Amino acid sequence: MEQEILQKLIDKAREAGERAYCPYTETPVGACVLTQNGMIFTGCNIENIALSGSFGAMEVAICKAISEGGNNIMAVAVYCDKGLVFPSGSERQLLREFGSRTTIVCATKNKQEQFTIQELLPFAKENICEN
Repeated sequence: MEQEILQKLIDKAREAGERAYCPYTETPVGACVLTQNGMIFTGCNIENIALSGSFGAMEVAICKAISEGGNNIMAVAVYCDKGLVFPSGSERQLLREFGSRTTIVCATKNKQEQFTIQELLPFAKENICEN
């Protein structure tokens, strides 16, 4: 994936993180999803005192994309000022469900790392939702 596109996603993820609700961890995280048809969706982490009621930034962005018709995810950027944040296991599976060729970029102000979903979830079965 072109660095110019990835940088745009990182910038949008950083902006989304500014809207995070994170009074418990004080760690704002933003995410941005690009679908195959060029649609872009953002999300931020939303914490709840009952930790099981909290949502990760990537989870929010993916759910927004799917609910709006963007079911083939091509790329995701995750941004956090406090350090690199990587997708959780359930976020990796959610990504794999909706895109077998997804590129993931984890970024901070001065550093970024790029992965494919195959690298992060190497033994996943084929998804049934991909077009």
